[in-house]
Amino acid sequence: MKKWRSQRNGQPVPSRSTVQAIVNRFNKTGSVNEDRESMKTNEKRVRTPEMVTAVKPVLEEEPGISIRNLSRRLNISRESARIILTQDLQMHPYKIQIVQPLTIGNSLERLEFANRICERIDEKSFDPLRVIFTDEAHFWMNGYVNRQNFRIWGSENPHVTISKPLHPEKITVWAGICSKGILGPILLRDGETITGDVYHRLLTEAFTKLENLGIDESFFWQQDGAPPHRTAANLQLLKSQFGDRVIAKGFKKAFGSGIDWPPYSPDLSACDYFLWGYLKDQVFRKPVNSKEELRHRIEQAALELDSAICARVILGFEKKGKNAHIERWLAH
Repeated sequence: MKKWRSQRNGQPVPSRSTVQAIVNRFNKTGSVNEDRESMKTNEKRVRTPEMVTAVKPVLEEEPGISIRNLSRRLNISRESARIILTQDLQMHPYKIQIVQPLTIGNSLERLEFANRICERIDEKSFDPLRVIFTDEAHFWMNGYVNRQNFRIWGSENPHVTISKPLHPEKITVWAGICSKGILGPILLRDGETITGDVYHRLLTEAFTKLENLGIDESFFWQQDGAPPHRTAANLQLLKSQFGDRVIAKGFKKAFGSGIDWPPYSPDLSACDYFLWGYLKDQVFRKPVNSKEELRHRIEQAALELDSAICARVILGFEKKGKNAHIERWLAH
């Protein structure tokens, strides 16, 4: 050890156990290099059908168990545990999603909506491909960086930072998505926010684009329950354009027909579970230098989105509705 220190300029001294392991490896194999083939063989012996089967009840009992704790419980290496999970059992680590708390009433409304929609789909009286999902979203000039997911690999910390203005500029965008493609987008004016009057103007402009998109009188209109969306004037405008084919909070109460959209349900809207994420991925692939450039990128990304992709996305609405049936068990 003294010789190591003198020749290695103060580099960390290996522990006695490390030195002993190297000596043992040399005595056994005639080399200080790790026997990779032997390690692979041992790995295969650990990943037996019995071991894979043993992992399943552990996950059922504790689905949030870490790979470290799983390996300790089964007395296998962490790498073996990881390979069994990802390759043998085809599992993926999913993050917990933070959502707004739902009251019992909210859950029952979601369940009632899911039941009604799924029944109508089964009866062939409702076709998700004939629904226009609509919503608004903000596109910030500085884009969006998720520090939780963003990683930079290296031997040393590069101390990468991203500067963000105290009050970043943004563009608010309204759009609809259906099996025919994208309705819009319509970009709000600078400094404008969604009010009842502004939304009325957006609806009026959007309705002028329906025919060009090939949307006929068989389509339903969907919108969430934001207060500007459900003013008396805006619900009446929807009634005049779509009749009873409206999925919106407050519409049924106002007119005795249509379908109520359940509260706190962005997971059911194609805008939230696909459109906004897709558009932002396209828009912010490179830094945006001006608001005009941001506007152009938003419009271009929407224009380039293939209608076939939109149709596949809309088909996912039925699956989303059926997933809401799970809440039946949570309510008990």
